[in-house]
Amino acid sequence: MCFLFFYVVKCFGYLNFILVIRMFPRSVWDFVRSFGERGFYEVRGWRFDFVGPRFRFRPSVSDITSICPSSRDVYLRKVRGLRGESSSMVFGRLVHEAFLYPFSFRGSLSDLPSRFRGYLRSFRVDDGTRRLLWGVFERALELYATSRVDGISVSVEPLIPASAIGLSDYVRPDALVGFIPVEITTSGELEKKELAITAYALSIEAWIGHPIDYGVISHISFNGDIRINWKVVNVDDSLRRKFLDVRDRVARMIEYSEDPGIAANCPSSCPFRGICYGVTPSGSRI
Repeated sequence: MCFLFFYVVKCFGYLNFILVIRMFPRSVWDFVRSFGERGFYEVRGWRFDFVGPRFRFRPSVSDITSICPSSRDVYLRKVRGLRGESSSMVFGRLVHEAFLYPFSFRGSLSDLPSRFRGYLRSFRVDDGTRRLLWGVFERALELYATSRVDGISVSVEPLIPASAIGLSDYVRPDALVGFIPVEITTSGELEKKELAITAYALSIEAWIGHPIDYGVISHISFNGDIRINWKVVNVDDSLRRKFLDVRDRVARMIEYSEDPGIAANCPSSCPFRGICYGVTPSGSRI
């Protein structure tokens, strides 16, 4: 995959390269082109004087993108050793698996539907949820079939070294299209997902020394029908600095066991509401 990426970039240029990738609608790449040439960014993954770790504890991407505004859920997990998962988190994980299933499959395209049906039967969900997951799979299958015809590799949850930018040893973007990070989500909290894209971009820059200025968020919603909305994230210096600020805040909190306190606007899906407010969300397990 690495050889293919650099060969196409050398021959056709970076923006032309991403336009041949068909995992995303053409409108996504037209929007990227509207940005024009990449800007000058001071904070790059290879600038270790800027992005190197400042604390012994190195957070994961999920630590810095947690649903709690004060990151108290991270404190409860990492310092107090609590475990919890809400029903919405479980559903989001299942949607994630259904969407990525075609891209991680190794075998004949014609075998994919039957293989996924068997995989879907292993999920402990009701029939309505199973139908939604099948719909997500069908949408992903269409994208996969097109990308396969084009011969462009899509890597599912690849391991990217990340300790150089103060994160855990490795990070795992949901997907890489070439070297463009992709984040899949059912949550409307897209600002947190922008931080995830930024973490992946900086990690890749530190790893290969090539600028990564864009990422893509795939937001899957279920308002009467399954909709996939694509958001192009321009990973500019403001996002990069915001990522570093959140990374350091979380790292310090865990390293010094500092309870950040209860968030004033705790999301209803947080599995630790029973700890903070005495009200446990339906379907949560602690």
